[in-house]
Amino acid sequence: MDDLRDTAYAYYEHFNHETQKSIQTFSEQMETKSLPNKIKFREFSAYMKDIGFPQFGSKNFFDQLKRGKKDHLVYADVITLLYIIESGRPFCNGLDCKNKFIVGLYFTCVECFFKNDCNYIFNVCPDCFRTKSYDHSHEVFLDPIVMLRLKTKLDKSKGVNDDTFYSDDDKKKVDRALQIMQIAVSLGNLVAATTAMCSIM
Repeated sequence: MDDLRDTAYAYYEHFNHETQKSIQTFSEQMETKSLPNKIKFREFSAYMKDIGFPQFGSKNFFDQLKRGKKDHLVYADVITLLYIIESGRPFCNGLDCKNKFIVGLYFTCVECFFKNDCNYIFNVCPDCFRTKSYDHSHEVFLDPIVMLRLKTKLDKSKGVNDDTFYSDDDKKKVDRALQIMQIAVSLGNLVAATTAMCSIM
């Protein structure tokens, strides 16, 4: 969680005064009335449900978000929370994680990401991905960094938008081009992802 905090604070320092005030107001709406500048779990969970983010209202996520052994959140935690929400950080859909928030790297179903226009995305943590501890109808998963590079490579190969469908010849050319990518990911998975993305886009 420290990396997410550092990233959130870095963004915060670049916000204008008006935006920072809005974040302050957001934080104050969750504060426990008897404890100024502190947000207890009960108020936090209720507020998350009220604004349409019930997945963030769990005790497990609350404990991940707060720093140290405190029993409450403070303003700095709210800055991190907003970054997590706005950046679309996922919860694990694996069988062993019970919808646990993924703090670090994760793997996304390529077909769900592109075919469903990001309205439904299936994500799993590295442990669930490695052990195949998930129940999903699609097979190709990539982490967001690899997927972004792969998509950029495909787009540059065609020089067209995402709605274009590739011919068989185009697929072969893209497959050959992708073979030179020096990315720390299984070659079998990368080739499978290339084929899947070409058929989807």
